[in-house]
Amino acid sequence: MSPLLTKLARGVVIFVLVCFALLGAGLSFLHSPFFRYPADGEYPPPHINELIWPTLGYPAMVIPGGELTVELDLWTGEESRQEDVSGWHSYLAPSRSDLDGLVYELELEDARTGTSERWPYRSREGRSEEVWHLSFRLPEEVTPELYDLRVECDSEGGRISDGQPHAVAVTPQEDGDFTFVTLSDIHVHERDNSTLFATQTDKGISIDGDPLFLAEAIRQVNLIRPDFVLMLGDYIRGQRRPGELLSEYERFYEAMLQLEVPAFLLPGNHDGYVNEIDGLRWFENNIGPLYYSFDVGGCHFTCLNTYEWPEDDRLVMNKLFYMEPRKWQGQVLGAEDEEDPSTYYGQLAWLEEDLAANRGAPLEVVALHHDPYTPDGRGYSYANVVYGLVYVSAGGGQGKLALLDTVSRHGVDAVFGGHRHTDEIAWVPWEGGGGETMYSCQTCVYFDQGGESDHYPGYRLVEVEEGEITSYAYLDGVSSYPFYDGSVPGGITDLDEIDIPSLDVQILQTSMESEPHIVLEIENYLAVAMELEGIVVEAPAPPPGGYTVTGGELFRSVEIPARPGRVLLYLKTKVRAGTPGVGWEDPGEPAVKTITVEPARG
Repeated sequence: MSPLLTKLARGVVIFVLVCFALLGAGLSFLHSPFFRYPADGEYPPPHINELIWPTLGYPAMVIPGGELTVELDLWTGEESRQEDVSGWHSYLAPSRSDLDGLVYELELEDARTGTSERWPYRSREGRSEEVWHLSFRLPEEVTPELYDLRVECDSEGGRISDGQPHAVAVTPQEDGDFTFVTLSDIHVHERDNSTLFATQTDKGISIDGDPLFLAEAIRQVNLIRPDFVLMLGDYIRGQRRPGELLSEYERFYEAMLQLEVPAFLLPGNHDGYVNEIDGLRWFENNIGPLYYSFDVGGCHFTCLNTYEWPEDDRLVMNKLFYMEPRKWQGQVLGAEDEEDPSTYYGQLAWLEEDLAANRGAPLEVVALHHDPYTPDGRGYSYANVVYGLVYVSAGGGQGKLALLDTVSRHGVDAVFGGHRHTDEIAWVPWEGGGGETMYSCQTCVYFDQGGESDHYPGYRLVEVEEGEITSYAYLDGVSSYPFYDGSVPGGITDLDEIDIPSLDVQILQTSMESEPHIVLEIENYLAVAMELEGIVVEAPAPPPGGYTVTGGELFRSVEIPARPGRVLLYLKTKVRAGTPGVGWEDPGEPAVKTITVEPARG
């Protein structure tokens, strides 16, 4: 090689090395402790105070005439009021505003103290080791609905009264047949939220900042009226401006008050960021525990926190045009050796005990944000992200192997997760055979970056019959149900152009006092028939012969306390499959169902 070529080659090598060094230094600076978002903001008054269960994000489901055992923590942070109380009372008031004034008083059956059976850990500030367990009996005549709960008692310091909205769902007689909806990655965010390296569309956010896309999602879920909603994390964004985490959380909480079915919530990574306040602390103060379990129809559901990073790793950093926490992938702590359950502690030890205690349930489900399995075997949600083969970021967290092993050993039937905004279904055999676990990842609820995308706003509708999951996907066995016509499962959707709701109901004619008559029109753009049980309309009290319903079924009528002579009619119907559009330029043709309510004729 000539001297000139040797010098040129040496120069190229030096240039490449310098570029890599500069890139590494730049990325190291972006994730260094310098220029971090503030972490000393003030926390607003919490929604969870003395009444620690049930809550808006961890409700109770009970049948008419059934028993409800609530938990109260009367520790003030300085002294205990656990013993100096008497005169317990509890009340249910419907969450539905149309039924304001309808209140049921519950009958106290037992009051005792003991460790919490609903919070597996006691980390929240101002907690005592023991709480009150109060068992109340519901009246047989209580209307199946979603209720706000209030509990009151007398103490030496005065009257104690605390409540929780949307905390109790009164349901018909329990059995192994039910439906639930899973929602993930909602990401309530402010307008003008894009950065140089992260585009965020304003579609679905009003000029005033209201999350209209979430309101539409809730409206359609209410129309379907599943038995409950399982929410898989990332309810906010919280990483664009200092302080926005709190404002986004407040908007999300207000939107949740429009949901008409019980919802079980678990945290995602965005919910746990530290941006003036600690997102996980806000979650505990207002939603409920970070991990817990519950039962429906004899089936067992275990909800986990897969974002167990130290506070410093969760603190959002503001560097030039680059904002994110140091870690945003999954991590579950609590294993000295992930393949040896005898070394588990913390959340993993609790998970081991929880699944072992419910091994006989006809259906066992684990819900989490970071899915530990992907069809390619990588478990991407727990993997590091590598920039330019130089800088490693985002996670590489612990716990993936422990989760996979625990799920397999205990024969869990299904794991529902999110985080990656993509629809995937995978099956993994149980250890020792005898069955397999379905791993489900799903699309997001919001419009994400906008533009053309391989995902769209959607949800999973899961049907359970006799304790077995019989349906969980839309059309192809993998995809989520779309919230908007023009979404393309398995293809490319133009998020900027989809606007027509997949499910809609319009009141074409309202009731008249002299001749009650109601006409409703249901539109279904989905390519599958849909059963809708959340159609509720106001009408005059039923005439002597009652109402005749054409095109649907009247399954409940409830008097409106504030409006004598008026009732709410609860209707359900099944709408045949529509013909969805394949894009905004080729809109779909909805299936239309008309429901008519009128007085019965002689």
